[in-house]
Amino acid sequence: MFSHECSESKENRVDFSTFPEAVVQGFLEFIYTDKTEILPEYTVELLRIADMYQVDGLKTDAGIEISKALTVENAIQAFCLAYRYSAEDLKSKVKDFMKR
Repeated sequence: MFSHECSESKENRVDFSTFPEAVVQGFLEFIYTDKTEILPEYTVELLRIADMYQVDGLKTDAGIEISKALTVENAIQAFCLAYRYSAEDLKSKVKDFMKR
């Protein structure tokens, strides 16, 4: 996770201050248990933190939760999130949803 040259690696410290406490708690729970409860209000932030720290399992789980809530009104936003955070599973689900 921190093997390349990044501030966390250089400073030997991780700064989660840009994330809500519930997101950090969910992230750490996933790191230790490989599962976490994904509350709808934190799904996008969990996707973001998972992408930032390359935790693909959490990224997939967050993408699944986003895809469960797809509507005509939010499909484009979900696709943009999938593209922004390289969430290929979510991108595929949104494309399938748009084809219907």
